[in-house]
This record gives sequence, structure tokens and C-alpha cells, in this order.
Amino acid sequence: MCGIVGTVDLELPCSVVEQLCHRGPDGQGIEQIRINHHSIFLAHTRLAILDLSPAGQQPMRSRNGRWLVSFNGEIYNHLELRKELPGPFRGHSDTETLVEFLAEHGIEKTLPRLNGMFAFAALDTRERKLYLARDPFGVKPIYYVHQKEGLTFASEVRALRALGVDDGIDPEGLKCFLALRYVPSPHTLWRKIRRLPPGHLLCFDLDKGSIRLSRYIEPVKERFHGTIEDAADTYREQLSAAVRRQLLSDVPVGVLLSGGIDSALVAAMAKDNGYEPPCFTVGFGQGHRECEIDDAAHTARTLGLPFHSIEVAPDALRQALPSIVHSVEEPLGTTSVMPMWYLVRRARDDVTVVLTGQGSDEPWGGYFRYQVELVRRIMPWAPFWRMLQPLASLWPARPEVVERGLRALAQRDVSGRVLEACALFPANERRLLLGDDGDGGADKAITYWLDWLNAAGALSHVERMMRLDARMNLADDLLLYGDKISMAVSLEARVPMLDIDLVRFVESLPVGYRIQWGKGKVVHKMMAERYLPSEIVHRPKKGFQVPFGDWSRGPWCLWIEERLLDGLNGLLRREGVERLWRGHLAERPDRSRQVFALLMLALWREDNR
Repeated sequence: MCGIVGTVDLELPCSVVEQLCHRGPDGQGIEQIRINHHSIFLAHTRLAILDLSPAGQQPMRSRNGRWLVSFNGEIYNHLELRKELPGPFRGHSDTETLVEFLAEHGIEKTLPRLNGMFAFAALDTRERKLYLARDPFGVKPIYYVHQKEGLTFASEVRALRALGVDDGIDPEGLKCFLALRYVPSPHTLWRKIRRLPPGHLLCFDLDKGSIRLSRYIEPVKERFHGTIEDAADTYREQLSAAVRRQLLSDVPVGVLLSGGIDSALVAAMAKDNGYEPPCFTVGFGQGHRECEIDDAAHTARTLGLPFHSIEVAPDALRQALPSIVHSVEEPLGTTSVMPMWYLVRRARDDVTVVLTGQGSDEPWGGYFRYQVELVRRIMPWAPFWRMLQPLASLWPARPEVVERGLRALAQRDVSGRVLEACALFPANERRLLLGDDGDGGADKAITYWLDWLNAAGALSHVERMMRLDARMNLADDLLLYGDKISMAVSLEARVPMLDIDLVRFVESLPVGYRIQWGKGKVVHKMMAERYLPSEIVHRPKKGFQVPFGDWSRGPWCLWIEERLLDGLNGLLRREGVERLWRGHLAERPDRSRQVFALLMLALWREDNR
């Protein structure tokens, strides 16, 4: 896990590379290459995980001198790939395997063979092309700016801004953020800065000065035909292999343990593979129903694993929010960024790598919106659901998830249902905030991935929604903040639930093996009962939440109000923001999700002035 930055036909000062030193405190490297009249800089900040020796330093050149790579991430199957390559090798890093595999097979044949999380730059000096690649689920981010002066790219936006990218807010990006609570790749909230989409390859042709963006991943077409018991047996083998692959490390590995089933399974599988990782949990104390410390401690005791917890007070979380926004760089509207900020700091005291339970809800159907789609399969009457919406508005304390569900059921097309099921603000509220109810391209981004799924053949609508979520909101929201917050303390966070081979198997299962009416993660839980007591497997999900609603109407109230009403002035309509805020205070209805997103937007705006 590292930081990468580079330029074409632009200088790259060392001060810019130092902007990423938190991602790689164990070393820095920078190399300049001249090809014809072009000057290319590739730079790297190293967090040493595999091969701690100088043989793992980057940028790294292939033995034949053709390829130069600056790599961020981990390739979990690199030892298998290495068996196909001629030696000798300088060391045992996955970067060396990658650069030699490129030299042997080229970029287009290499990418589909990689099982890992990565974002890397690869320069082909013979063909005079620079490539940027992002892993299939977008666990690792990479940003770029293409201008007439040349190309710049980096793991984080701060390096691009240090290079002088003077960029303002993209109005369409703002609309998209209000629609989805994040901006899907390749766009961002900045006008010029782009984020490479998951599973995509960017090719910059040095001779032509042009870029070409292409998708190298294909949707899963295979279908599993065994019984549900067969599926559970195979899933156990696949998940065990995924965890075993992701335990590969030359430094200590731990587990971020919540009270839920997913991280508990990861911890159990790690122990089953002969490793006893320390477990780390964060909470808010006994007075809060969202606190998971007791549940996680019970899981750790059951598994016989070391357990460490940290309890965080509301004041500490509030004071950390500006620093969190600065590290995440984009105003993502997910409250779990707050406890995560303290959890990774506690884990970094003891380990350099952690395994997490992130990434199972999308392929396994763990969200309420998938249940809503099952309802629609039985009662596909959009006009009926549209008529119910005014009646629901008479219920002042209606849960926001129910409100979104009704709006989704009223949509005829899949893209519209996906948008409404995930929407931060529906069109009428966006109009109040912006004077414009446009979605900023959100529907277009959804349609792009839905079209990609056509190659998979006949899929039910709920399957399409699950697969789409695994490539959109995971990559550009949940995984994005996970990367930024963990790397802010030089901690590598791995996601075994998104192992490429594992998800390929899960997505091949009949939808009824994954989600049924009133039940999600069917085979996932069936298999988990072989490892964990029933009270852990079926423990009510808390979802790594924080009591933001209580705090925003209590000790944080005046602080939030000032930032919403003054900090967003000129960006959003004050009367729209005030109306939302007053309704939230009166709990008519609770708008914690929307208030937190706008708070993050206000703090982001302040941080970027």
C-alpha cells in the first residue's frame, strides 16, 4: 500500500511527492524518463508490506527495461502468477511480479489475471504509452487531470492541487452529490479532476497527446447449478481461500471487528487458516444503542482472539470532523467515517495491515432496498405506489428508508428505481436547495453500468441493482473513505469479502441463494453458522452507525447550524437548507442522513478555500 503521483510534460517537485508521505512513510522514489520530446515523472511513497528490503522499492523497472511501474495496493495471487514467469527475481514483492508480467504479456492480458486491490501507473517506453489502472471494485483510488499542458495523476487530490491545478466546484458534480451523496467516477466535485472508474484502464498516448478510457472487466456470466448446501460448502472454501490470500504480509495483520457477522467470519477464517489476529473495535459507551463494543468483545472471546477497543466521546468526534474531511478529500455523506477515524488509529498502534468485513452487503443482498425490489416483483404497479406517497407524508416520523422505498417502487425503469432507492435528496428537495432538480448525471452513470450488465444475459432486477451497487456506491463512497482514512495513518485496509474470485462465485449463485423475502445473505449466514454461534450470526445489524441524530439535536446543534446556514451560503439556497434543518430538529421527519451530508459539504468547502 502506497502513494503514487506522476506527470507528463510537467515538472514534479519533491514537495508534491511529500504530500503523500502519510500513504508511504517507509521510503520515497522519483524517476524522470525522457521519450522523444516528452518528459515523464513517476514517483512513489512506500508503505512496506511485502519484501521490506530495497528490492521492493519503486518506481520499478522491468528487467528488459521496457516497463516502469509505480504501484499502490496488493496483488494477492502474485505468487501464482510468478510461477509463469522466467527468473531470476530481485526480491519477493508483488510489484516485481506485476512489472515482469507486463513485460511478458502486456497490459491488456495482465489486468484480467490480477486478483487484488490496486491503482497503478505503467509506462511502456517502447510503445510510448502511459497507462493508469484501477482494480475491479475500486478499492484503491486514482485521480487524474488531462489538459493541453499534459497529464497529471495521483492517489489523492492533494497532490494534484499541489501541482497547481486551480479547480473550482463543478455545478453538475454538486447536483450529483445531492442526488447520490457521492459523485460517481469518472467525475468528482471539481471541474477538471477526474477519478478513474473501477475496472477501467486509461491510456495516454505520448505521441498524440490523447487519452482513451476503456473497461477491462466483464460481468459474471457463469451460473451455479448445485444445491443450496453445495453452495454453502463451496462458499466456505472460497472465503477461506480469500482470507488466506489476504493474510499475505511481512508485517503484522489485525482485524477491524464489529458486532456483526461479516467481520466475525473474516476473523474466524483467519484463525481457521492458522493465524490469530488481534481484533479492534470502536464504540461510544453503554448509553448508546449503536455501540458495538460488547458485541464485538463477545465475538472475540468466542473465537479466542486478542481484543482491543476504544471508546470515543461526542466532543472528540465533532472536533475531528474537519480533519476527517481534509483526509477524505471529498464530502462523502456516510456517518461511519467518524468512528472509523479513531478505529484505524488504535489499530495502527499494533499492526500495519487490517482485514475488514466491508463489501458483503452488495453481492449478498444485505440492504433494505433489495427487499423493496422484491416487493416490486410481486406488485409491479408504479401508479399504485405513486398514489401511496402523499399518504406516507402524513406520517411525520416515517423512516427515511421507507420514503425512499416508496419513491423507488413508483419508478418504472431500473435506473430510476436505483436512483430513488439510493437518493440523498429527491428531485423536489434538490430544487429547494439549488433551484434546479437535475441529477448532475447520476442517472447517466447508473445507465452506464446497467448497460454493461447486459452482457451477463438475463438477470433479475434485484440482481442488476446488487451488481451495480458493487461497482458504484462501494467504489466511490464506502471504499473511498475507507482507503483515505486508513492511509491517513499509514494503515493498509484489506477487504476479503471483495476478493475477485470470491465475488465471481457469489454473483454466479441463484438470487434465491442470496436474498429472499425478509431474508438477506442466505448462504452467507448458512455457512457462518458452521463457524459461529447462532446469537452472533443472527445478531441484529447495527451497521457501524453513530447516534448522529441525537447529537445533532443536542450537543452539536449550534455548531452544525452555523456551518449549514453560513458555510453553505452562496452554494445552496439558504431557505432550502434552513427548512431541512428546522424539520430535522423537530423530527418531522428525521433527516440525519441529509444533514450529515450537508455538514460534510460545508466542511469540505471550507477546507478547499
